[in-house]
Amino acid sequence: MQHRTFGHQASCPNDERGLTATKNGGSLMASPVPVGVVIFPPPVRPVLDAITRAERAGVGTAWVPSWPVGPDGLSVVTAAAARTRSIGLASGIAITYPTHPLARANEALVAAELAPGRFRLGIGASHKVEIEGRYGLRFGKPLAHLREYVAVLRGMLWDGRVDLDGQYYRVHASLPPTVRPPRTPIVLAALRKNMLRLAGEIADGAMLHMTGPSYIRLVARPALDEGAQLAQRPRPALIVSVPILLTRDFATVREVAQAAFSVYASFPTYGRMFHEANFPLAAGGILSDEFIQEVFVYGDEETICQRLLALHQAGADEIVTTIRPLTERPREEDAVMEILTQLST
Repeated sequence: MQHRTFGHQASCPNDERGLTATKNGGSLMASPVPVGVVIFPPPVRPVLDAITRAERAGVGTAWVPSWPVGPDGLSVVTAAAARTRSIGLASGIAITYPTHPLARANEALVAAELAPGRFRLGIGASHKVEIEGRYGLRFGKPLAHLREYVAVLRGMLWDGRVDLDGQYYRVHASLPPTVRPPRTPIVLAALRKNMLRLAGEIADGAMLHMTGPSYIRLVARPALDEGAQLAQRPRPALIVSVPILLTRDFATVREVAQAAFSVYASFPTYGRMFHEANFPLAAGGILSDEFIQEVFVYGDEETICQRLLALHQAGADEIVTTIRPLTERPREEDAVMEILTQLST
């Protein structure tokens, strides 16, 4: 199964075209990389406006996350689909447990019809503390849960029918004759080895968040390759979401990074991922300067470009930038979009 390429192809300024230079008999060959942006709700209207501005600026893809409580990201993507014409759109990431996969497929059909060929469905299990603590649902075995969840989505969105009697879901359904399956790419949120292997087996993409080149190279890419080889299919795209700040002041970056990370410190999965990347957290979840320099992209245009190069060289097929505004959100979003557009030409 071939994965589709979304987004503009990034290239460095000053004639450093394409992204990663790779050695081939002593010569250097350029390899381009799709780039996009993550735009966070709430509120909803500014997100829709930002997506419209991103399309106008020439950004390739806009990803909209979902919080455990708050405006639903996939609904925002669907609204954006009706307002846009060319930009790629993706849910990044829709939480699986609260929504039955058949209902999720029905929702995805709307976005896929409004944005034909432009929509990707990003899904993820979230974390035990969220699913059991907030929703009161049993977390169980997330790998088994997601395998069945994707089976339902794949059946409905690619084949138009599904017959599944599983541990988590019993689904027997088919699309009406008037609805054609849109073959929507399915992206799986994956942090650690087992989830990355699963994505390699069953998904059209795996999305990493809050990680850097060393983890991509040593853990993520090999695990994704292993899953694809196990399923005897082409390796799906490895999509890496990285936070980006428009500043060269490391003290500011450190402050923003620590505040941004506070939400992840309570999730054991992230802590284990950082440990596997040789960046264990200090007492109290304090980030080391080395960790911040590895994970957070910051600086001027040239520095940001080189950081994106490093991510691709480590094995990222697609890079998605999460904008961390310092003062004025719309102005800084526009500035980052301009950088991405410049990298794409």
